[in-house]
Amino acid sequence: MITIPTLARSVTGLLVAAMVVSGAATADELTPSLKKYLQTLKLSETMMNGLDQDLAVPQEWIAGAEKEGTVRVTGSWTSKEFVLLNAPFAERYPKVKVVYSEGKTMNARAVAPLVAFKQKQYLTDVLTGFGGAAVEFKAINALEKVTGLPGFKNQVDGANDPDGTWAALRMRYWCIGYNTTKLKAADMPKTWEDLLENKAMRNGNLGIGNRPQLWLLMLYTAKGKEWTEKYLEKFFNTVKPQKRNEGMDALLGILVAGEVDAALPVAEYNVKGFEEKRAPVAWHCPEPVPLAPSQLGIMAGNPNPNAARLWTNWMLSREGQVAQFVSDGSPPSHKGLQTVEFLPYADQIVGRKLIQADEQYNREMYAMWQKYWK
Repeated sequence: MITIPTLARSVTGLLVAAMVVSGAATADELTPSLKKYLQTLKLSETMMNGLDQDLAVPQEWIAGAEKEGTVRVTGSWTSKEFVLLNAPFAERYPKVKVVYSEGKTMNARAVAPLVAFKQKQYLTDVLTGFGGAAVEFKAINALEKVTGLPGFKNQVDGANDPDGTWAALRMRYWCIGYNTTKLKAADMPKTWEDLLENKAMRNGNLGIGNRPQLWLLMLYTAKGKEWTEKYLEKFFNTVKPQKRNEGMDALLGILVAGEVDAALPVAEYNVKGFEEKRAPVAWHCPEPVPLAPSQLGIMAGNPNPNAARLWTNWMLSREGQVAQFVSDGSPPSHKGLQTVEFLPYADQIVGRKLIQADEQYNREMYAMWQKYWK
């Protein structure tokens, strides 16, 4: 667990304090860290036009957050990444301290907070990336509605929870990574059905992780139960993928090392990071493209409600989304930032059909998957 310190400032501090009082900032009143990030990305500050509307929260939230003084956040960022991500928030709201806990696993990010909530305890105020556990959180009303946040309406259409219990933290596109010393772009399947006929992927050449909710759940939602049952039968019996029990980061690692020719599922921004380090990898997505927004939610009844709303809304703003992109390369969920500057492998995403998951099908889909995985 780390604590993000309040930053000391002089003249800049007066500007930030003025913005805290007003609860809004124009694109001309950017935090020092955000200005630095935009310069690093070689982006114009005009990209932040509309930031004042993004941050236009009620004054009582700011006053309440300053009185509470602290907000606890759990996520999958490393401590180093979170320092980069949170720097603009610390500058904009210097009286609110962020206590961050790194949750590398779903147990840490989702299961533990859920169990604690059932016992009327709180491990965090804001949680992220809780995946399929969203259904369980919703079932016991463990999440506060976030529809009242200005940032809720800023996200890509359809990316947020339809019931308003969570917002899209970042966009994830989980598809196929391939080792360029063994496969070429021309070897890649154009559609998911083509994957079943692709001989280059057969007999263990394709390594798969036990995370069907990252790609198959979207296909199930779009194509239905019967299609999915037939697909899985041929996928496991004809393609015969190599089952890997590693986490998704480790799965990408074995792809880079050449232990498998291709891997599924891997996220485009992770592959891009390795490619930029000159690793022999590239990313491809059959159509339709599975879209998996990562969740951002507020624990219902948490002891720091105003600070939790303030940080969550900031995270959904243009400023928060750019800071996150700088920290870990995640494609932003803000609809004003859906540009090629923020989308690795944009040619595999932009202009193509996207499909999203309906979490109500997760248990049924997973039961089908486990029959073959086990």
